[in-house]
Amino acid sequence: MSVLGQILRSLQDSQDGRLDPDKVCVQLVRACRHAEQHLAGLDRQCRQLRQEQASLDGSRNQQHHEIDRLEQAALTALAAAESELARQLAVRVAELEEQLAGTQLAQATIQRQLAYYQGRRLQAERHYHDLCRQLSMAKATSCVQKTMAAIRRNPQVKLLNARQAVRQIRAREQAQEQAAQPAETAAEDTTADVHSADQVLARLQRQLDTRP
Repeated sequence: MSVLGQILRSLQDSQDGRLDPDKVCVQLVRACRHAEQHLAGLDRQCRQLRQEQASLDGSRNQQHHEIDRLEQAALTALAAAESELARQLAVRVAELEEQLAGTQLAQATIQRQLAYYQGRRLQAERHYHDLCRQLSMAKATSCVQKTMAAIRRNPQVKLLNARQAVRQIRAREQAQEQAAQPAETAAEDTTADVHSADQVLARLQRQLDTRP
């Protein structure tokens, strides 16, 4: 069973089977922290093994170099008929070759360990990211559940639906119409003034026409 499944089962109410979303989030946060710590521990283990591997690489190179040097010296001693010196050098070469074999064996062991911990780290990283995604989904679910619970508790709180959208559109249109009314009123007032002036002129013209 996955970590999320174990968490959900442990937090499930035995009576009605409901889950507390806040508790689920808390448990997932703890699981994420634990997975992060585990991942950090594996990183430290891998770094330590790489350091040991680098140290063994240096030892192996030194041993190879020393073996080559001693072999050349032993060959020179043999060519000079210095059998005792050649034997001493050969003993030292044999000792170094034995040390080299131990170094190579240790390298192979560390290489296997490093591959093992690298595989575990990859799995731990995937597990950590899965927990993070599950935590994100749990938080979103908790938010939705809290919103729906608030809606059920307060009848006045409603989700935005089509009717509300229409009402809002109409309200915006009315606001725009009201905002445009002063300009239209001013235009109507100007028209009324012009019309009144024409009437005045017509009246004055009639008065003028009626004079003797």
